[in-house]
Amino acid sequence: MDNVRVGLIGTSWWADSMYLPALAAHPRGAITAIAGRNLATTEEMAARWGISHAYTSADALLAEADIDAVIIASSNSSHAPLALAAIERGLHVLCEKPLGLDADEADRIAAAAERAAIVSMTPFTYRFMPLCAQIRRYIDEGYVGRPFHMGARYFTGFARDGEYAWRFDRAEAGSGVLGDLGSHWIDLAMFLLGPIEAIAATTSTMVPRGPRSDGAPYDVCDDVAMMTARFTSGATAQLLVSAVTWEGTPFGQTHEIEVVGSEGTLHAFCDWDTVQQLRGVRSGQIGPAHDLERSLDIWHGLRTDTLHNTYRDVFRTTQAMTRGWVTAIADGTSVQPDLAHGAQVQRVVDAAIRSAATGDGMVEVA
Repeated sequence: MDNVRVGLIGTSWWADSMYLPALAAHPRGAITAIAGRNLATTEEMAARWGISHAYTSADALLAEADIDAVIIASSNSSHAPLALAAIERGLHVLCEKPLGLDADEADRIAAAAERAAIVSMTPFTYRFMPLCAQIRRYIDEGYVGRPFHMGARYFTGFARDGEYAWRFDRAEAGSGVLGDLGSHWIDLAMFLLGPIEAIAATTSTMVPRGPRSDGAPYDVCDDVAMMTARFTSGATAQLLVSAVTWEGTPFGQTHEIEVVGSEGTLHAFCDWDTVQQLRGVRSGQIGPAHDLERSLDIWHGLRTDTLHNTYRDVFRTTQAMTRGWVTAIADGTSVQPDLAHGAQVQRVVDAAIRSAATGDGMVEVA
């Protein structure tokens, strides 16, 4: 396929900053249709990015647009019906996580994608960042030996204001930070150490949330989640995600990751500003962990003056995520993480939700 025509469902800041720039200069793909609920916003975005067709209905885009593939970047509750409709039409699908409000919905999407033999993707962004790719490289090359355990912390503060947000409305989101930030960390843990077979979780709602605009009651989701995962290898992980943390950094977000094994330990820290640091110490060495060398093929051509410039370069100029998905469609190949992987992550999330709800400790992943 010489030119992949892509439709975009969603007009949020995320669609504007992630998907449209990624495809604007892709030599074999382009956004040719866009759908959003607000006509003025949708038409403005279409005009700014040179998109030929604008719709105020996702259903209309799927039914009428002359496209080969679709990006679903709408609210969580819409993912399953839109993805299933797109697959039924034979479109290649990139669908934001979570694929559904629960694992049953996600599994239906993954099964439909497999039957239709489409090229699919669930865009878990962090595995594509060079710091995480570098951690994976050191693990694969044996720096830590046999992995024993890992810890990962995702701290941000967007939930501190206490205002209503659909991300904390269970009917709209499915779960709170456990499924939002937590699914990213579950994916990253699996990317680094392999499949997760069981998980335990504790969740909290620390900040009271404001009312919905219509005044209707709603089930408020968690804003803090702590998880303990067990991998099929026998290794374990502690995963902590919080949306109520004041970090005092320019972007208000930090990530920390440690991987411990038989032959050494890796320590990674990102302040979402200027620091993207990976340090390590081998078994038997005395002294503090030291900075580790960056692999040229991972970091080549990427700006590192700020994390956001690194982020822009990864997702707008390389074959990471969206651009790799379009290239795979054009070449008739596959790409990861696909919808099947997205469904597997959702099964882990569901097991964690059950654990948090029941207090039963470790829950086997279906």
